[in-house]
Amino acid sequence: MNAGADIGYGYNVAIEKLAEELAVPQDRFDQAEKRYKDLGEFLHRDESKVRIYDPEVYIQGSFALGTPIKPASKDEDYDLDIVVSFRSLTKLQISQADLRALLLVELEAYRHARGIKNEVGESRRCCTLAYAEGAQFHMDILPAVPDEANMRTVLSSHLADQALAEGAIAITDRDKPRKYHVITDDWPRSNPRGFATWFKSRQIEQLNERRRAFLNAQGKVTASVEDVPVFRVRTPLQSAIMILKRHRDEWFAERDPDLKVISVILTTLSTHAYAGEARVSDAIAKILRDMHLAIEERNGVSWITNPTDPSENFADRWEKFPERRKSLFEWLEVARMDFGTVQRFSWNRLDVI
Repeated sequence: MNAGADIGYGYNVAIEKLAEELAVPQDRFDQAEKRYKDLGEFLHRDESKVRIYDPEVYIQGSFALGTPIKPASKDEDYDLDIVVSFRSLTKLQISQADLRALLLVELEAYRHARGIKNEVGESRRCCTLAYAEGAQFHMDILPAVPDEANMRTVLSSHLADQALAEGAIAITDRDKPRKYHVITDDWPRSNPRGFATWFKSRQIEQLNERRRAFLNAQGKVTASVEDVPVFRVRTPLQSAIMILKRHRDEWFAERDPDLKVISVILTTLSTHAYAGEARVSDAIAKILRDMHLAIEERNGVSWITNPTDPSENFADRWEKFPERRKSLFEWLEVARMDFGTVQRFSWNRLDVI
């Protein structure tokens, strides 16, 4: 093996090791699964005031995609994003405000039943349940109602795959009070399940290869790979996103954290750029080279299309805050230099990522 090959091998090993160090332990995934399933069971108990609305509780965000990273310190929490979809309600039966009020009553009951001391919080779209200090978990709980029919219409109008509409939801947004307090068909949309389906489709070969290996290790050779959740394995795309998240966190921590590239943008651009690379180092190189290509310019407006809702622009805040767009490209240039090619790679930089 020549010197260049030695360096390349060492770089690949270091990248794989970094991904392993950033990975959330499987027992944390188990805890997350246990927590949201426990909430779902609680909402279906006999005394529940929302049981008649058939609430479905499921996970979304990085835990659903298998891309969360360990908190950088004990002072930080695992952010567990949860959807509570009331499947027997529609937008024309209840206002956003009343839907959230229903959920808040049950979350308060859940908090007392489970001995959680922290008050239930609220943000623009979610309710927040923070567990005891030391648990390092908080749940951002998104109240919703089904919205598949509306999403199919949107996808059809954009000539997009209507299959992605499965699981689409309408959600609450208290920052828009004129629509929040009245019964209307005009609710904000979301489609976390559709996004997870798209995410899987972009890496299906590598994902299924690792699912098969997982089943073989468990002695379940006859089970279907589809039975293995995405978070039970780690693909090159997942590892690459995790590493880039940590690099982003460290870089923006020394600057203005408010300008930090949001995870949905980093994940979407990375997933678009990924081309099935089998090694994490190759995936990172491809992503950093091409991730900007999924950023369009429409009539002078930067546009990052939500792959499951073509009418939504993930970069919609950039027009009001152009410094956010600038910060993405500044971080991207630094990341390209930091990871670079094997020949130019700085081992000291890797140590501080």
